[in-house]
Amino acid sequence: MDTLTVYIADDCWSCAETQRILEDVVPQFPNLLLNLVNTAEQPLPENVFAVPTYLLNGKIISLGNPTREALEKRLASIAAK
Repeated sequence: MDTLTVYIADDCWSCAETQRILEDVVPQFPNLLLNLVNTAEQPLPENVFAVPTYLLNGKIISLGNPTREALEKRLASIAAK
């Protein structure tokens, strides 16, 4: 199972859009595990230095919010394997 981990913060002005993007895109991929991490509850790992940051299977795929289409395309390419 593939894992999409997304780091957000309470004081992040674009993180509300992050949550809307995830609500729109993630349900299309039932075999994808979503791990939404609020930095107020868990510290950032060393390789994450900004929010929102999207990691797919531990690798950064987007610093900032991708378009819905770009995220769908990336997730579809992994799901096809």
